[in-house]
Amino acid sequence: MSLTSSLPSVMFWSNPLETAAIFLPTLVALVALVSYSIISVVSTSCLVILLAVSLCKLYTHVMVNLLAKLPADPSSDPLHKVYSFDLTISAETVETIISCSLSNVNDILILLRSLFLLDSLVDSIKFGVLLYFITYIGLMCNLLTIITMAWITLFTFPRLYRDNEMAIDSLVEKMIGQVEEVKSKVTSLVTRSKATPMKNVEKTPEKEE
Repeated sequence: MSLTSSLPSVMFWSNPLETAAIFLPTLVALVALVSYSIISVVSTSCLVILLAVSLCKLYTHVMVNLLAKLPADPSSDPLHKVYSFDLTISAETVETIISCSLSNVNDILILLRSLFLLDSLVDSIKFGVLLYFITYIGLMCNLLTIITMAWITLFTFPRLYRDNEMAIDSLVEKMIGQVEEVKSKVTSLVTRSKATPMKNVEKTPEKEE
């Protein structure tokens, strides 16, 4: 099964207008948040949406009622698909989201407690190394930059992967093979270094009393 088979079609740009209507406004809002406050971005975005809807209504009124170039049909309105969107949230959906979120939060808290209390020394060391590298990421960019890059990747990687699936899979397999080779070498060195002191201890003669 392909890695992207479970993703929605909007991420593959199968309908460029539909994908652009989702991707571009969010990207513009994320970029705007770099320079402006969230209050300014939200209010300006709402004004732009209100202006766009007003222009669509004006266009429909002129083309249908004044010029009679379009039929008096709901499909003449550019926003006719929006009217059918169901924006209501059911109680079952809210309960499902809360239960899943609560379960994930509890699992994360238990894992963090285990890592910080050194229940497993190896896992805690790995966690510490990860935190150390994250500090360098924090020096290079902030959370908003990471979210923006993730949003761009979400709408570019699936299409690139689908168009170059064989080449990317081959490259990933080579990288995994190299990582496994390095891990095996490191493991063998660690095992050898542990075995050498044991041999020296066995060869050391006991002192006479």
